[in-house]
Amino acid sequence: MSALRVHRHLLADFAPAIRLLSSWTGRWNHVRRSSKHLHRTCSTGHVDNGEILLQWRRKNFKSVEKDTQELFQKVMSRVPQPVIVVTTGEYDPCTNKWNKRGVTCSSFSSVSASPSVISFCLQQESRMHDMLRRVGKFAVHILAEDQVRHALHFSKRAEDGQSQFESTPHIQGEEGLPIILGCLAVMLCETHSYHGVGDHNVWYGFVNGVSLSETIHEPLIYFFRSFRSVGDQVFLQAFENATLPFTDWTHEAHLRMAWNYIKDYGPEGATPYIKLGIQKYNERNKEKIKVGYHETITIFFIHLVSKAIKESMDAKMTFEQFLTENRHLTDADLLFEYYSKEVLNQPDARNR
Repeated sequence: MSALRVHRHLLADFAPAIRLLSSWTGRWNHVRRSSKHLHRTCSTGHVDNGEILLQWRRKNFKSVEKDTQELFQKVMSRVPQPVIVVTTGEYDPCTNKWNKRGVTCSSFSSVSASPSVISFCLQQESRMHDMLRRVGKFAVHILAEDQVRHALHFSKRAEDGQSQFESTPHIQGEEGLPIILGCLAVMLCETHSYHGVGDHNVWYGFVNGVSLSETIHEPLIYFFRSFRSVGDQVFLQAFENATLPFTDWTHEAHLRMAWNYIKDYGPEGATPYIKLGIQKYNERNKEKIKVGYHETITIFFIHLVSKAIKESMDAKMTFEQFLTENRHLTDADLLFEYYSKEVLNQPDARNR
């Protein structure tokens, strides 16, 4: 390869960095030109150059910060993240019972190999954060690919007095830590430290014990593509990849899928995602499907979910809150209030 071709090849490789540096240089030169202009203007006594420069810089940096955040989200959408569940337990002598708590986390990292230290993030002012401060010990579970239900379950807010582990296969370790069964790996940790960053607390833990499955090899991973909760993001990614366990593909799962797409794209924009997604998932699980894709039923529930979202008063509500306010959507007989079985069984209704 000639020197000229090598030179062009290197320029192509470094083009994104060069454009970024040019962008920064352009912004800095603009600040300098603006500063000179403001100084000349202020020398006449008409304008306070310091205040206007500060105003311009505040406005400009807000714009730059917004651009940076958008680009950051695009970068992170291409970086796979492992899905973990952190659990801990606290003995209550008044009730003679263990209070067990778990939470799904998406920001997990190995910090040090010697000593072995890991980190994860929790939202500030969470009850899990408070319990971890008191207990000082926790278990980190690396979820397996087929454990989407656990990612969803522990991403939900647990009400006071509610047992998160009632329907979760687990054992309780000697120190009271709940250990979820069937995970790719489990690490037993003691608190090293924690500190606040933005709207999260970063926790660091010494790893004192590790259990690694000899039969499970594929971790549950996800890509941060939107402002969905980690549970919804993991669920939707598993649905789109048709890796969601068939036992988890319930009526409620259909509603969750439609709710996420409609909130992101609106009823009209979400419809092709919903229809094609169901057909792809059904095709992947065709040996297990008893009743295939049904056009009329799909459009019917898209309409009902869209209507319920539109009538909702809280745009930030979770799917669980949405479902609580719209329990009629889970009624098994709701469909038959509008359609007879004879109509639904007609080929035109199925494939319209």
